Amino acid sequence: MNVLRPLQSAVGAQRAVSSAASVSSPASGSALSLADLAAASVAAAPRIRPYVRRTPLEDSPWLSGAGNCRAWLKLESEQVTGSFKARGAVNKLLSLSKAQLATGLVTCSTGNHALAFVHAARAAGGPGVLERALVYLPKTASPVKVDKLRARGAELALHGDDCLDAELEAQRVAVERGLVYVSPYNDYEIMAGQGTVSVEILEQLQEEEQRRAADIKQLPADENAAELVVYVPVGGGGLIGGMAAVLKTALGARVRVVGCQPAASDVMRQSVAAGRIVEAASGDTLSDATAGGVEEGAVTLGPCIDGVDEWVCVSEQEIADAVLSVLRAHSKLVEGAAGCAVAAFWRQRRQLAGKRAVVLCCGGNISVEALKTVLERGRVLSADAEVDRAAEEQSVNG
Repeated sequence: MNVLRPLQSAVGAQRAVSSAASVSSPASGSALSLADLAAASVAAAPRIRPYVRRTPLEDSPWLSGAGNCRAWLKLESEQVTGSFKARGAVNKLLSLSKAQLATGLVTCSTGNHALAFVHAARAAGGPGVLERALVYLPKTASPVKVDKLRARGAELALHGDDCLDAELEAQRVAVERGLVYVSPYNDYEIMAGQGTVSVEILEQLQEEEQRRAADIKQLPADENAAELVVYVPVGGGGLIGGMAAVLKTALGARVRVVGCQPAASDVMRQSVAAGRIVEAASGDTLSDATAGGVEEGAVTLGPCIDGVDEWVCVSEQEIADAVLSVLRAHSKLVEGAAGCAVAAFWRQRRQLAGKRAVVLCCGGNISVEALKTVLERGRVLSADAEVDRAAEEQSVNG
């Protein structure tokens, strides 16, 4: 069975709707279903392909051994601009008319979306689009990301101590100046672009199954494949919303989607539990890319409620341990948000025997200061290290 067939069917069902209305403005005025959002992601995949990378799905012997499962890292940390955000930004700008692009754009970000927005404006927006654009960031944005933005010629405005503060100011300025506001997550085209990560994962897993079947000279049987568990970092919910839509449409109950957040800033988890966007305090975290509040009325809430099976909140120590361990085991440098997903896998590893697991490494834009903290405080995650630590603690306590 072709695991992409349900997605292809969803695309066919949505064509009549998408020909009459933009996916970001459903004709009915209501939220799109997961199947509609999945169809939009499938349609976006070939559209954005010239401007983004097909990132590796790297086998992880380290995590596979720890979980007695088959585990992979999806390395969006190797995407253009260093994060998955390029997918959504490109898809959004490609959806805008020439008149909208000429009007001028404004966006906001903790850093990764801003980098993606600049890339999209230059690569897909056309001449002069970046020069007419304005990027808002919170004053707490990672210095390394701010430096990268300035080096790329972006006009920056720093406002507030939280991503939500920057969002609200960017929206106010957009209305005041008549600019087109490009949300970092609260937009169906953004979500559809991010959902192409799952389209790639499904394609790559199917290719992997076909290779294994060829090696043992039997036909692949997707319907009998082991349950798939996918660990996704969550901030505003655009990434997991798009990804979950694709995964659930393609695999249904055979996939479990796990939302991963830092315990210091888990606004979307709390919002899903409440059934509405809530205001909640956010503390300092190594996962700066997912930190902060969520815009009231965000369209990402519905897909998070409908498509995410479980939420895991991890500590700063767990994030530091995860980032350090990926560096040691894979020689890959990932940011704190990716560490949330790795840490969630590690916490649940004893539940994964015989299953397949994909851990989304959403970005690699880690600041020098955060990396220093990881190197100073992080501990390598391994069964042997746990045995050693347990023995050490027993010796101290004894």
